[in-house]
Amino acid sequence: MASEWRTERLGDVADVNWGDTSTTKAAYVAHGFPAYSATGPDGFLPYADYDRTGIVLSAIGANCGKTWLAKGKWSCIKNTIRFWSSSPSVDTEFLYWATIDPNTWPQRGSAQAFISQGDARNVQVRLPLLPVQRRIADVLGKLDDKIELNRRMNRTLEKMAAAIFKSWFIDFDPVHAKAEGRDPGLPTDIADLFPDTFEDSAVGPIPKGWEPGSLGNVADSPRRGVKPSDVPPTTPYIGLEHMPRRCIALDAWGRAEDVASGKSQFKQGEILFGKLRPYFHKVGIAPVDGVCSTDIVVVTPKTAHWHGYVISLVSSKAFVDYTDSHSAGTKMPRTNWKDMSRYPLALPPEPLAKAFQDHVAALHKRIGVNVRQNRRLAGLRDTLLPKLLSGEIELPAAESVAEGVK
Repeated sequence: MASEWRTERLGDVADVNWGDTSTTKAAYVAHGFPAYSATGPDGFLPYADYDRTGIVLSAIGANCGKTWLAKGKWSCIKNTIRFWSSSPSVDTEFLYWATIDPNTWPQRGSAQAFISQGDARNVQVRLPLLPVQRRIADVLGKLDDKIELNRRMNRTLEKMAAAIFKSWFIDFDPVHAKAEGRDPGLPTDIADLFPDTFEDSAVGPIPKGWEPGSLGNVADSPRRGVKPSDVPPTTPYIGLEHMPRRCIALDAWGRAEDVASGKSQFKQGEILFGKLRPYFHKVGIAPVDGVCSTDIVVVTPKTAHWHGYVISLVSSKAFVDYTDSHSAGTKMPRTNWKDMSRYPLALPPEPLAKAFQDHVAALHKRIGVNVRQNRRLAGLRDTLLPKLLSGEIELPAAESVAEGVK
């Protein structure tokens, strides 16, 4: 019952301290343990400072007041505050949900918002009895777990499409197999689209009948700049902060009312590519019509049957490495469509590009289904959260709703 809840100062029931102030994003490595900065889980370190469940708070900048639940082995760097329960009567995961609203955190500063450690410790949190805390955290956590399960499935589906793309268009496995008299392991109608010999070209040896070319031959970047005043406030808005790392499934976005500068329009199904280093690995398929940050390049295939090829290419490590090496600028190096369009490649005949599109279309469709389900799950979670924390909805009813979600 809400009457049984008590109010406590966060610093009295939790260990609240700065993240590692001596470490910045410059220390990030390609692979390792997750690291949290003021923009969230955006990199890796070769070591982990913690092996436990904790909460990371963005203490400065555009995401100031946003929190992330960290589990397992992880670290947090400069401009973050980390905390977890220090009381046997307080559950850390409940603290996460109790403080997830950015308005929980008092912010200072005019030019750039920041949260002081003292202010964080002085935040007041309402706490029910421990068993109730755990049940509330369990209800909300189950919805988050379903969202994460869909995201893992999407990453698996993406890897499947990427593996086929690499085999067909980068390693030329079916061509090598036919040249060596081996079965390429493909349906006959697809295998027949591959030649059995190579020929020299300006981009090196390529399958006979293919053409040397560049990304610009099969894709373009529509430039649809818009002013904030011309965009309805409820229009979906995607910034770099909404795009996951190394995953083409985008299931989070904001609203245009939250932005004040010029943006670019995109259409559902078009490809969004983060053009700032180190965000070239942020590449995804637009799940809706909307507007995006000008730090994102909108890419669209020239014809529909090149879609699978283009998204697989621009999200590949080879292409990300290319944009990295061709970026310009000192503080925040960036790429542009002109340089991206010059990426050299061996162009397959259109029937083969269409066959690939037909092959991966089902994978991309399933990714889209999972994205839409995640939006519904997130909406339900965000509806239940304030009602659970205020006692407006009884736990059994909330648990029944969460269990019944498909």
